[in-house]
Amino acid sequence: MSTQSAHQRDVALPTTGSRWRRALGVRLLGPVQGSGLRDPSFLVRRIDDQVVQLSELLHLVVVHADPPRTSAQIADAVSAAYGRTLTAEGVEHLIATRLEGLGLVVADEADEPLRPTRARPLLALTLKATLLPARRTRVVAGLLTPLWWPPIVLAAVVGMVTADVALLAGGGFWRAVNEVFATPTTALVIYGLLVVSALVHELGHASACHYGGAEPGEIGVGVYIVFPAFYTDVTDSYRLGRGGRIRTDLGGLYFNVLTVLALALGYVATGSGVLLLTALALQIQMVQQLIPVVRFDGYFILSDLAGVPDLFARVGPVLRSLRPGHPADPRVTELRPRARRFVTAWVVLVVPLLAAAVVWFVWATPEFVARGRAGIALQQLVFDVAWDRRDWPAMFLSVISIALILVPLAGLAVVLWRLVVTLATAVRQAAAVRVRTLEDRVHRLDEPPAPDPPVLSAADFTDAVMYAPRVPVPRRGWRRAVYEGSGHTVNLGPGPTELSLKELERRLRTPIEGSRRVVVLSRKGGVGKTTIALALGSTFAMLRGDRVIAVDANPDAGNLAHRVAAPHDRTITDVLRDLDTISSYADLRRYTSQAVESRLEVLGSDDDPRIGMALDREDYHRLVGLLDHFYNLILLDTGTGILDSANQGLLSEADQIVLVVRAGLDGGRAGALTLDWMDEHGFGDLVARAVVVVNAERHGAAPPEKMRRHFEKRCQRVVTVPWDGALEQGALTDMSSLNRKTRDSLVDIAAAVADTFVQVGARP
Repeated sequence: MSTQSAHQRDVALPTTGSRWRRALGVRLLGPVQGSGLRDPSFLVRRIDDQVVQLSELLHLVVVHADPPRTSAQIADAVSAAYGRTLTAEGVEHLIATRLEGLGLVVADEADEPLRPTRARPLLALTLKATLLPARRTRVVAGLLTPLWWPPIVLAAVVGMVTADVALLAGGGFWRAVNEVFATPTTALVIYGLLVVSALVHELGHASACHYGGAEPGEIGVGVYIVFPAFYTDVTDSYRLGRGGRIRTDLGGLYFNVLTVLALALGYVATGSGVLLLTALALQIQMVQQLIPVVRFDGYFILSDLAGVPDLFARVGPVLRSLRPGHPADPRVTELRPRARRFVTAWVVLVVPLLAAAVVWFVWATPEFVARGRAGIALQQLVFDVAWDRRDWPAMFLSVISIALILVPLAGLAVVLWRLVVTLATAVRQAAAVRVRTLEDRVHRLDEPPAPDPPVLSAADFTDAVMYAPRVPVPRRGWRRAVYEGSGHTVNLGPGPTELSLKELERRLRTPIEGSRRVVVLSRKGGVGKTTIALALGSTFAMLRGDRVIAVDANPDAGNLAHRVAAPHDRTITDVLRDLDTISSYADLRRYTSQAVESRLEVLGSDDDPRIGMALDREDYHRLVGLLDHFYNLILLDTGTGILDSANQGLLSEADQIVLVVRAGLDGGRAGALTLDWMDEHGFGDLVARAVVVVNAERHGAAPPEKMRRHFEKRCQRVVTVPWDGALEQGALTDMSSLNRKTRDSLVDIAAAVADTFVQVGARP
């Protein structure tokens, strides 16, 4: 089975208003369960049985292209289902650049695609032929489904282990070997039994797929690398969960276990050494099937454990991402962290092994062909002798032997041809790039010579002009260890993770025209809203050079000020009382606390909740108006009452909101209700620009996938802050005491908030 992903290509866009339809025979398989990708992906099967992996947006376009519709109609339907607006021009762009070439969506008046884009991996089955059509495969798989009853599975595994111990302890192995040596033609019986067991192996995959609720396809035969091999189309198993897919991967081995039991029972009943040797040879094949380097069962088991449908498709992106100083490839960054580490480790292990195997394969090809010719000549001689003696078993065995020699030779020719074609394509593409480069150079030679460089002036005496750019020093990871261990002589520069963090910090420092007001809110108490407000404000204050203040606008005796410094005797109420006398930053500074480490300023609320509850919408309007004169960034830590007049007033003053939710279902529901209320009451622009912070309350906590996707569609960014004991204490908090992952997530939140500094523009 094989999958391919949709990639963009350069084509001419159609005219607006075109009608589109789903291509004939396209079947929607549904989402990939247990995917290792950050975003959900979907599988679609074409009429040629090629399976294509699509993003959610592309999948929705395919879904709503049936019945035939115009671009505008598809755009409206996709926008309603996706939760974000897609224009008719956007639909036509997606179809023309991605879906049409894949043979999934075509113009309504067009013919069916004859040769849609198809994945052709080098290590794939070739010369395939069908043995059992899909319809009959499903019938047989259904009949075998009862063998997957868990007590039967357990009994079979225990029985095979017991049989192995008994057979090996019985001392019949060497008698069986002597029997085969005495009658060489019995090797033909062993080979026949192994072929039958290989077919049983494929029935195991098909029955496991059917048992999980998916539909197996055809069973066939082909050539894998240079060896004949059977296969079963179980692509539909991608609709199953991870457990169902792994059961399908192991189905062949389980049916091999049943075959070993049958052979062991036959040996006990008959004493035939052929059955004993077949049982042992079959178990050696079972071990070989677990090798994860090529597309054996072990490869697919690893693939499903990682949640990545095709590991070989990630080899190139992973290798490009491992280059020092280069950003990670998008096909790597789209993986979840666990899957990314898993795939990277597999690539690092497999690529050297395969590279060495290819070199040996090419080097040994002449010897392989010569020995194959010699083997065929020998078998011809055996056939001639057997013909003279009318030894029909020997004649049949020699014919089979010749066929077994020819099949690998044919496979060898196919692999070499595909390898040559792949290399030729790469060389042709490199040559085309080289030709374009030479043409550009020739074109530049035809241009008039550049004028002499101007004489340097005093303004040119800068670092950028006078000195060559320096490679930044890595601050973390193994690159930092190399730099320090080499005595600062080997500088590999920052890695992809550090470069990504630097980019976040650059965005975080986006200049502000005037001031910006960021409201931090939550619908429920106890979700860490004040903690996030404090940490976010501290992050801004440490990494920006302007003034940042956090205001404790919680009417119910908030404790924000107690988290940054010793208690201050002045509060919001004092500022409002003395508002007319505050005319400078120095005057206002007497009312605020300041963190020693981050330099974040905090304006506290009154400890008496009756005073805080007395503050209304107009009071906060006056307060925020005063703070605008002296601070560039104002964070407002609100209470939990969304219907409160003061909180509604703060929302009216806000340029941006940060919504804090718990990782659990109740937290997500409360957050969604908050956004619903804001949409209904005229705050839709704030919802679209909102940053949702999922505050983990324990190690490893993460929001459900559908919950994360819900907020991603409605809001600008969703960030999960991992649990951190330094934030859990509720006391004075220093940023240096936080874990690195926590600090990185806070920088991510701050960068997302800062992205709106330019979008919103200056306040009139």
